[in-house]
Amino acid sequence: MNKYRVAELRKKRGWTQEVLAEKANITVRTIQRIENGTDVSLDTLASISNALLVPVSELFERIDEEAKEVEIMDMSKEQLIQLKYRQTITVSITLLVIAAILLVMSILGVEINELASGYNTTLSWLVWVSLLLLLIGLANYYLGVKLNETLDQKYPLTKGIKLKEKKERFENFCQFFSIYWWMIFPIFGFITWFISFFNSL
Repeated sequence: MNKYRVAELRKKRGWTQEVLAEKANITVRTIQRIENGTDVSLDTLASISNALLVPVSELFERIDEEAKEVEIMDMSKEQLIQLKYRQTITVSITLLVIAAILLVMSILGVEINELASGYNTTLSWLVWVSLLLLLIGLANYYLGVKLNETLDQKYPLTKGIKLKEKKERFENFCQFFSIYWWMIFPIFGFITWFISFFNSL
């Protein structure tokens, strides 16, 4: 019989069976079965490994069947490859979206400074802020929902995976920027407004 490490990995995170089941989008009964040593499908193993942020192979302490072991190891390798592609695409598209919004809002901000004055300036900046919030909302929806749906279909072994946990450190600035990109726009908008207001005095 194959021996699983699911209970060990779950407890390390301080999760109950209910929490893991919810994160893996499977039933609590399935979690109970696998922790009792009952074999489950590879799709279920992939869902659990994605929730725990480990390769499928790490869910096992021992695999008795040689054919099963080869299958699991191959699946783990493919899962890591898909995860790498998914991370690269997510970060790249996020940075492109950030650059596009920054470019549009910068051009609009310059036009407002050149064309508007007095009361019209205040109204124009209100429109600028409203458009900024609209673009951030649309970008957040696309990156958080539509892009994930597309990547789930393209890389099924990473379906439902969270690329970064809140407590983990960021490996580089791009990774940090791709998650907290939305903070730069209000800050940039305020600085632009402050400079224009100061120059008008």
